[in-house]
Amino acid sequence: MCYSRVILCHVNDFQRELRRLRTQRGLTQAQTAAIVGYVPSAASNWENGRTTPDEETVRKLDEFFEARGGLLGLLKVVRETAGAPSWLRDDDQLSRQAVTIEVVTPVLVPAILESPLYARYALAEGRPSDSMQVIDELVKVRCSQLSKLNPGLRIFATFPEMGLIGVPVAARKQQALHLLELVSSDRVRVNMVPAGSILAGVTSPFQIYKLQDGARVATSEHTNGTIVVNEARGVQRLQDLARTALGSALPADDTLRRLKEISDE
Repeated sequence: MCYSRVILCHVNDFQRELRRLRTQRGLTQAQTAAIVGYVPSAASNWENGRTTPDEETVRKLDEFFEARGGLLGLLKVVRETAGAPSWLRDDDQLSRQAVTIEVVTPVLVPAILESPLYARYALAEGRPSDSMQVIDELVKVRCSQLSKLNPGLRIFATFPEMGLIGVPVAARKQQALHLLELVSSDRVRVNMVPAGSILAGVTSPFQIYKLQDGARVATSEHTNGTIVVNEARGVQRLQDLARTALGSALPADDTLRRLKEISDE
């Protein structure tokens, strides 16, 4: 059995147990989501494997359904088998099969291109309930993602300049230097949307993957997790947004000059 099939089996175990517990109580998916403070579609996503809830959410579900740690145990198996936190796993698997990735983010530097200081700041701001020990472990995982991928993979990133200059000085200088190093390798190309401009229509980060067989798949990050988009119409819509974002951005050479200015501040 292949590695990805093993992961899928464990994910299915979690899905089946959550569905069993819900139906045993006679609850709808919307009611289940509401119990832990999520939008109605969240439980549907969990039961269909589109997203996996975080540990605190599973803990609340486990307690509500009186599962005696059963749901938490299945979540642990899923995470250990995948070798990465659930909020990285979908993108991680697609990244390993991709020849190119196009990334567009409306606020921050794309996670796959973040330097340690920048990642630490971004994660600490975005996960205020986590200890710094947990944050530092997540930084290690996030900042090691690119090195584990195929050296031939190329990444095209569009993000706002404010996502870089709006962080503490040490973090933005390190991040600017890191991006310059990545670009010099010819593996990465970046285009920054200048301060004062906006990425119209881009409400959440998304990635478009061109896979080895020529197929294109996209993922879009939302509050409840990462959504995989493989329908042609959905992927095309994100490609159109990516082109619009690129049209609002500085040319690659101007972006490099701006990165050098930031690194020399």
